[in-house]
Amino acid sequence: MKPDEFLNSLYLGDRACKAIVLDGWREEVKIQIDSISRLRSGTWNVDENVRDGFLVFEGVDHVSFDPPGRIPNDEIGSIEFVGYDGERFTVVIELGAADEISDYGFIKTTIRAKAVAIEKPGEESARIRD
Repeated sequence: MKPDEFLNSLYLGDRACKAIVLDGWREEVKIQIDSISRLRSGTWNVDENVRDGFLVFEGVDHVSFDPPGRIPNDEIGSIEFVGYDGERFTVVIELGAADEISDYGFIKTTIRAKAVAIEKPGEESARIRD
């Protein structure tokens, strides 16, 4: 499945970013989300919900956060598939960030990668790619 089609099959509304893992040796960015749902053939399959799963970007050669400095820890906003550049694609994901004084905002997270998958906790070798 193409990355844009895969990302469009996800439902992340009212879901939250729990963690971001930057793995330079593996060239991966993993965003842990409290629940990831999939839409297949026009219907939601709740049996396919992945609790505390990771949205994994593989073959990453660029990641940036705008504005820098805050740690994403709240809702998932929009996901914009920007397009392809050779064998990689670029995506911009809005991740919410809140702090103890109720200062809230979105962080635009830009990732350029070769592939995207879902990973269930503890099942790194069995990533969902289609």
